[in-house]
Amino acid sequence: MKYDLLKQIIDLWEIYEEKHVQLNLLDFAEWLVDKIKVEPVLSKKTAVRMLPAEYTEQMAYIKLLDERARFLEYISRIARYQDFYTRRFFSGIPINNRLEYMFLYTVSHAEKAKKTDLISLHLAEYTTGMDTIRRLVTSGLLEEKQDETDKRARLLVITDFGKETLRKADKRISDERNMFLACISVNKWKKALPVLEALNDFHNNIYLNHNEKPYPELLNLMDSLKHLYK
Repeated sequence: MKYDLLKQIIDLWEIYEEKHVQLNLLDFAEWLVDKIKVEPVLSKKTAVRMLPAEYTEQMAYIKLLDERARFLEYISRIARYQDFYTRRFFSGIPINNRLEYMFLYTVSHAEKAKKTDLISLHLAEYTTGMDTIRRLVTSGLLEEKQDETDKRARLLVITDFGKETLRKADKRISDERNMFLACISVNKWKKALPVLEALNDFHNNIYLNHNEKPYPELLNLMDSLKHLYK
C-alpha cells in the first residue's frame, strides 16, 4: 500500500508523456497540479473519503476471490458499467441501450440483415433480440423488406430516420468510450486488448456452435481445444 502513490504518479506520467513532445520535471509538476485541481478525485485521500462504506465492503469481498474469479468478475462488472453509462449518454435520442445501438449500427453497415443473423452476431438471447428488433421497427428506425432471393424471408434495413439517429448515437458513444477509458492510459488498455481478443475468439465459436451442450461436454470440449490456443 505504501507504494500506491508512487504507482499513481507513474500512471500520470504516462498520460503526460502522451500529450507532450518535450518532457521536463518542472512542466510535469505544473501539469500535475493543474490536473488534480480539475480532477480532485485523483487525490488518494480525497478519493477514499468519497467512497461509501458499501463500496469498500464490496471490493473487499471481490479481493477474497481467487485470481481467475476476480479476472472474470471484473470483466462482468466493467460490461455492466458501460451499459449503465451508454444508457445515460443516449438520453434524449430514440435508442436506449448498447444492444439497440449495435443492431442499428450493424444493419447500417451491412445494408440489410436477417433477424437471426443479427441476434447471433451480438450474442443476444433470442427473445431479447426479437424484442429489441421489434422496438427498432416500431420506432421507425428499421423496416422489414422482403428478400428478393428468398420470398419467405424478410430482411431488416435502416430507414432515413434510423440513419439520422445513428449519426447522433455515434457521437454519443464516442464520447462515452473516451470518458470510460479516460481513467487509464492508452498504453495500459492496449496491452490488455490482445488478452480479451483471444478470449473472445476462443469462446465465440463455442458459444455459437455448442451452446446446447451440458457442462460435462463443455468441459471435455474445452480440454480438447485449449492446447490450440496456448
